[in-house]
Amino acid sequence: MSIAEILTAKGRAADLLVAARDAFLSRGYKRTSVSEIADASGISMAHIYNFYPSKIDLACAVVAAEVVKLVARLETATDPNASASARLSKFLMMEFEETYRLLELNRGLADCLQVLEQKRPDDFEELFRFVRQPMHTILHSGNLAEEFDLREVGQVARHIHAATMKFRFPQLYSHEVYEIQRKECIGIIKLVLRGVERR
Repeated sequence: MSIAEILTAKGRAADLLVAARDAFLSRGYKRTSVSEIADASGISMAHIYNFYPSKIDLACAVVAAEVVKLVARLETATDPNASASARLSKFLMMEFEETYRLLELNRGLADCLQVLEQKRPDDFEELFRFVRQPMHTILHSGNLAEEFDLREVGQVARHIHAATMKFRFPQLYSHEVYEIQRKECIGIIKLVLRGVERR
């Protein structure tokens, strides 16, 4: 299923995704079985495989739906009338805070993300390219407003994305307490802004 199909799922497909979400996000990938999801959704295992050919495909769908909802929150949280620097700073800070919160509220999500990164690296990278799109838009608008002076907006977006990876689902990369990670994130955001702002 494509991301659009996942988000517009109705009927049995929606029931399946709700049951899979509850299972994967609470227990993680390794401790969730397709038979548990079948029982919770009321859909036979054979029918589940009509929607998703494997357990990993179902987990990908659940994680993709969470990432799409995350991106929607990030896109709507920035003030379109604010400067590009303010929007970029807010986007990166919110990305840290929202992904931190997602892992705190959904203990199994970390396991799902790690499994996807190992077993489906292309799908994992595609999800994070999707997360990078709003940042690309902010950088492009900053260039148009002559607030930024960037030759290759796409390349800069990739560099910022790589530099801030530690702050995207930060519990995967650090066991430091929230306050310390937040201060580090703020420091990196300041460095990023110095690098992109027109001098």
